[in-house]
Amino acid sequence: MVQIRAPAPPSSAPSHPQLQILFRHPGYDDGNNILFKLHASDMDDNGQPGLYAQLALDACTIIAGNCAGKCWLSLLRDGSASIDPASTLRGRSYYFHLDGADDDPYAIVPNFRQWSYPHDHLPIHWQQMAPNVSIASSGITFVPSNLTAALLMRDGSCRLSGCREQLQVAHVVPQAELDWWRTNEMSRYNTGSTSTLDDTANALLLRADLHIAFDKPRIAFVPKPTGDGGDMRLVAHLLEYSPELEHLYHNRELHPTTVGIDMLYARFAWTVFSLLDAFLECKTDRRLALRSSEVCVADARGFVTAANCELFSTAATKKRSQSPKKRKSERDTVLEHNELQGSIDLSRRKRESAIKAETSSPDATPMKGSQPYPISLILRKPVQSPTKLPLSPLDSWPSSHPPIPSLAQTWLSAERQRSDPHSMWNKERDWARDVWDGRTLTGDDVRRWFEVCGVEIRDE
Repeated sequence: MVQIRAPAPPSSAPSHPQLQILFRHPGYDDGNNILFKLHASDMDDNGQPGLYAQLALDACTIIAGNCAGKCWLSLLRDGSASIDPASTLRGRSYYFHLDGADDDPYAIVPNFRQWSYPHDHLPIHWQQMAPNVSIASSGITFVPSNLTAALLMRDGSCRLSGCREQLQVAHVVPQAELDWWRTNEMSRYNTGSTSTLDDTANALLLRADLHIAFDKPRIAFVPKPTGDGGDMRLVAHLLEYSPELEHLYHNRELHPTTVGIDMLYARFAWTVFSLLDAFLECKTDRRLALRSSEVCVADARGFVTAANCELFSTAATKKRSQSPKKRKSERDTVLEHNELQGSIDLSRRKRESAIKAETSSPDATPMKGSQPYPISLILRKPVQSPTKLPLSPLDSWPSSHPPIPSLAQTWLSAERQRSDPHSMWNKERDWARDVWDGRTLTGDDVRRWFEVCGVEIRDE
């Protein structure tokens, strides 16, 4: 007899007061100086919300361009009442200060792609979080040519939950950041000899739902000390309020893994920069630290106009750029057009050469009732040759005339404007581009993605 089990009970995750902690720039007015905010997910024994101060200080240090001098958090704008990094933050807002900052507001790095990795200057508490070497000491060499197989052998289970089913490969530095990876020469930390992101040092196994939370990002992996103030341990830190995730995984130590600490620090930076959008989009000029290729948008003091600040937000950056594997540049499009035109010209020249060879051959036999043309006439006017093959549509298309795909696209755009006055197609197209760039799909998005791609879905 089949034993039917009762429905699974609802989650009994405890609820507690919520607190969002604001981190401010002392160089701007309090009306527009919030750099970012963090969910206070570290509870004390009494259930009161708080946040590990060193984590917040790390985040501020990153967006300030890896400041090498003294920096600290303070309750006051003037820098007094500094906060111990080992303490727990419980206040509503804090100021981040830099020692030796000039009269102007210190510059902020606006997004991950403008940030430079601090090679050889990783914070001490991150360096202390060395990976568990017991796995690497087995003598097994992992070849990254098949990343999934290598991770299944190395990790074996989800590094957070311990589950062995529904596993996915989670890249630490996202694949969409390949340009940043190359610019910062991050392959120096790979375990293999390749320069790709698909290396075991930059990946770990996560259960599918936790992989989604990691990419949102709702979860970050950071170092925190053990309860007795001992060694630093790699733990999951919840960035958004979620009673179930918090109850199950917040401050949960990860299973041993040899993923690179430098990759984890870069991932933490990638997560932090996603929190800066509000600071960049609040219609205020900002002093930004930019790469040399972008510095032209700033004035002599490094200030960028409010309109240009918005262009550096994470959301705007994702829309403007795509992975090289997923987007063809304008240069590639031009090259493809030139290659196509060159192929057409080559085909035409081959036909003419074949005609010339055929008519000049001593063994060539004229068609009955016709007279062979002189070679000189054929060379000057090949179109008049009776043996000339008919031109294809591509051969006969005037070079000055717009190509057929351009005409089709122009007509299609006009029809869409007529039949879609609310520009729903453009919104769907932009959404699809975000998905193609690496945006994580939820269950409800899968059907929408297939429909945008033109798949007909029948409801049974």
